Amino acid sequence: MKFNLTLCCSLLLLQSFAQTTNNQTKITELLENYFHFDRENIHVQFNKSIYVNNEDIAFKGYISNKTTHLPEINTTNVQLVIYNEQQQIIQKQLLYAYNGNFEGGIHLNDKFPTGKYFFHFYTNWMNNFIEDESFIQSIEIINKNEPYHLKSKQPNWETAKIALFPESGIIINETSNKVGVQITDCNKKGIEIKDGTVINSKSEIIARFSTNAMGNGFFFFIPVVNEKYTVKIKSDKINLSQPIPNTQYSGITISYNNNLANNVLAVIIKTNETGVKLYQNKKFNLVIHQNKNLIQKEFAFENNQPEQIIRFSKLNLSNGVNTIRVIDEDLNEISQRLIYINTSSKPITSLEAKSIKKDSISLSGSSNIKDANLSISVLPKDNINTAQNTSIIGTFYLNSYLAQPEKETYSYFDPENKNQKQDTELLMLNQLQNKYKWNDIKLNPPKSLHPFLQGTTISGKVEKKINPNSKYKVSLISLKNKIFLETTVNENNDYKFENIFARDSTTFFLQLTNEKNIPVYSKMTVRIFKPNSKTISPRTWDTIICPLSQKEEVFTFSNSNKDVINLDDIIIKNTFKKTNLIHKEGNNFATAYKINEKEFGSILDFLGRNGYRTGYNPTDNSVFIKNRMSDIVRNTDGTPDVFIDDVIIYDLNLLNNYNIEEVDEIYIDKMGSSGFSTGGNGIIKIYLKAGTNKDFLKTKLTSFVLTNGFSKAIEYKNSKFENQKELDYFGILDWSPNIEIKDNSTFEIKFPKENQKEIKVLIEGFSNDGQLISEIRNLTIPSNP
Repeated sequence: MKFNLTLCCSLLLLQSFAQTTNNQTKITELLENYFHFDRENIHVQFNKSIYVNNEDIAFKGYISNKTTHLPEINTTNVQLVIYNEQQQIIQKQLLYAYNGNFEGGIHLNDKFPTGKYFFHFYTNWMNNFIEDESFIQSIEIINKNEPYHLKSKQPNWETAKIALFPESGIIINETSNKVGVQITDCNKKGIEIKDGTVINSKSEIIARFSTNAMGNGFFFFIPVVNEKYTVKIKSDKINLSQPIPNTQYSGITISYNNNLANNVLAVIIKTNETGVKLYQNKKFNLVIHQNKNLIQKEFAFENNQPEQIIRFSKLNLSNGVNTIRVIDEDLNEISQRLIYINTSSKPITSLEAKSIKKDSISLSGSSNIKDANLSISVLPKDNINTAQNTSIIGTFYLNSYLAQPEKETYSYFDPENKNQKQDTELLMLNQLQNKYKWNDIKLNPPKSLHPFLQGTTISGKVEKKINPNSKYKVSLISLKNKIFLETTVNENNDYKFENIFARDSTTFFLQLTNEKNIPVYSKMTVRIFKPNSKTISPRTWDTIICPLSQKEEVFTFSNSNKDVINLDDIIIKNTFKKTNLIHKEGNNFATAYKINEKEFGSILDFLGRNGYRTGYNPTDNSVFIKNRMSDIVRNTDGTPDVFIDDVIIYDLNLLNNYNIEEVDEIYIDKMGSSGFSTGGNGIIKIYLKAGTNKDFLKTKLTSFVLTNGFSKAIEYKNSKFENQKELDYFGILDWSPNIEIKDNSTFEIKFPKENQKEIKVLIEGFSNDGQLISEIRNLTIPSNP
């Protein structure tokens, strides 16, 4: 029997080709399956980062699709959970997003103690993924009654430490290795050093390195197994040493040249002589990908060459962080490396500030992008908040792919930073890995178990017996919010309204109509699906409190009662005007309240501030009003009689339709002496202002209050400070969260000058086609001509 060598070689080649082709197909399928479901990116700009506890916190959020990088128009429900430093939940809000944008805020008060607070933003859809896709921003709140230590711009030298990052995670014997170095303090602030050294066990210097302003650097060296190497840094401020990880006999590392002409990327796969022998006759796939967008190529260590160079066009790669992986024949990951690809052009923006008369500033701007939505915060030049640390570009294209997100990203995308590319490449070296792990990609593709929540769902049952064949309908009505929806009643007397977008504490009415569209009264039960998504466990954050530096300036706020001027002669003029109560007659035994413009909130809020317990019953979402002392003194839980314009109301939900601004007078008689009290629990009489809509009072429909709806937007106001220094350090001049640019048009905002000669403008935003803007501009205010 003759042996056909040619045929055998051909079969082996075909088998090898088939295996390679099959592996490449499998890799493509794995990535497509793992990133089949679209993921969201969230970035939030706060108007500043340090607040006195009598100010308003305001923020603007942006949501993009992680695959298309376009605004995520499908997201409407964004959950916010606020934590303190002890990771205790302080507050929750459900925020309404539209066309990839949302905004919100909170009014601070003296109940917020000094400390750091963490704002955690996420959606219910994010629960489908094992990776954390949420966004966390830390802010600081300070009590103006306590001294405040201004943060030093210098690192905390005493807490400096070294971290080492061998390229691809390993150090290989008897070949040139690249090792990243990172030096930071307890605040994760990078430390720049000029002369670091690498020594062997004989204390001989075998390499030198430096670090940049972010604390990142690198060095090359050729190690041998069983030798000990140490990184040393010694200066007048720090004295540190860190052992280098042990050298491996063999392995595979990944390097690259990202600076070639014509958008060419050269990837270098490297081993040593031991590795060449170990990997003979083995095929590998080099994969570069971001999400499911990938390019791949087969390679082998042929001709006894320990280095293989493979070139790609960067035009086929996605903008931002990409992952380079070496995958073996069994689809195991052998090596990994991160790379940042920058293929996008930056929008061109212009800003100009000028004085208007003596008391105002006009800020005008334009951009070459179309259909953009921006948020702008304007601060005094000396404000301690002006060191912007985060960037929407850094969130969407950098941190969203890192296992350990960077605390400060703005420097890597600062137009004024001439070393952006070098700094970004050093950052990529000093990262452990992509947050999307290969074993998860192989074995744990996500499942759609948590839906995209859009608004809330209201459902229930009609108590009236209805013929199963009849076509009864239920209407959902909110007169104040101009909502009128209809749905059919099914054979089980059930009704359902889905995707209801309404603010928290909105009063709704339900009306039943028959086939002839004639209203028919019937009680109806109400079930409200809580749209608050499942709470995502937030990323753990550092709770290390850095020691105070002696060089830190201590700032003390002014006390309005501190400076008192004694006058020799005081003349007092009585300017008191008697309050004109219109409805006092007949309410002589009641405490009267004339509502003025200083009052705020709802009627329930007002009653809660004046001796009552108010809220919503968890069982049926109905309003309750109770005397605070009723349970203790009378052993009852009665409700006072409530009148609006001298007409008793039996449905307390109707109160929720009115804000306190629509009320003229309120009379509270807790003993019921001013009239007949049906339940003996007192009387509350409310008189509305002339012209207020009273249609709410005429209905006899089933009512309920929607709880757990979207949070009401705050009416943001700048706080006043006692003196110019406080304003310059902590104040804000203007916050404009919704600036729209249409067809290259300009925009203009105006705000009080507050004696400012220079200002800092913080701009963030994105356009409908996914272009991002993130800039800080320093502007001088020209004097009036």
